[in-house]
Amino acid sequence: MKITLKMLAEQYAEDLLNNQELDGDNFFSSSCAGLAEARNEILYLLCHVLGRDKVFVLSHMDYEPNDSEVLDFYALYARRKAGEPLAYLTGIKEFYGYDFYVDSSTLIPRPETEMLVDEISAYSRRNGKRALRICDLGSGSGCILLAALLENKEACGIGIDINGQAVALAQKNAEHLGCAGRSRFMRADFAAPQFLQELTAYAGQKAFDCVVSNPPYIPASEYVRLDKSVRCFEPQAALLSAAGDTEAQGLFHIQAAAALAKTLLNPGGLLLIEHGYNQGRQCRELCAVRDFVHVRTLNDLNGCERVLYAIKK
Repeated sequence: MKITLKMLAEQYAEDLLNNQELDGDNFFSSSCAGLAEARNEILYLLCHVLGRDKVFVLSHMDYEPNDSEVLDFYALYARRKAGEPLAYLTGIKEFYGYDFYVDSSTLIPRPETEMLVDEISAYSRRNGKRALRICDLGSGSGCILLAALLENKEACGIGIDINGQAVALAQKNAEHLGCAGRSRFMRADFAAPQFLQELTAYAGQKAFDCVVSNPPYIPASEYVRLDKSVRCFEPQAALLSAAGDTEAQGLFHIQAAAALAKTLLNPGGLLLIEHGYNQGRQCRELCAVRDFVHVRTLNDLNGCERVLYAIKK
């Protein structure tokens, strides 16, 4: 019997809805909304396998994929059913309206992180700083820095990441999005004692208008409770706070970023750090002893504390 896109979409959406492989939990609620979400995921996989958009797939549900396309779909579906995030299967994730390449060396960009780009653009407008120089600590796929450059056409910046594969991916994204001439990506550990010397040797100088970071900030006690799809597939080093006196609070890299910003920022420069829902007070206190003003916490769309905002004196 011939297999059609309609058959794949219906059969595997139902199967995905009823999946029990992730710690006994379903991907989706067993409701009409859950089934619709499962169908959307299957359609997304079919679009990726066929190299077509959703409009084509929906209007050609009687299309009979060839053996290679069917096998590719089965392989991707098995990985998704095992819990691997959809973005890693397709290698693409939208962030701030732009498509970014992603892989297992980087976190998958989250919608709440778009707040950082919003604040960079708002700062640029308020202060008339069109040619911003931005330093992104823990840049991953490069999504924050590159989206900021795309939204601020005269800005430039450098991204820092400890993972060489992530650095290569960020460079690929810069080329893909036309920002290669205004961005550089450097492999380094920004929490290491020698980082400032390494940055100076690489970039030639260390004066920036904005320091932005989405660092590891999950404490070990909370990491073990993360959804299995995150723990098993997204890079631990980008999530879990490193060892140190502040490990229990997940503040090790946040503390390092705040300390660096005091040196890296020009007077009046902007510091933005994404953090956990219960870390706002500690983050504000870190800035209170480091000559920052206008220190406050920004809430995300869910009303959770999410971003430290501060201005260097």
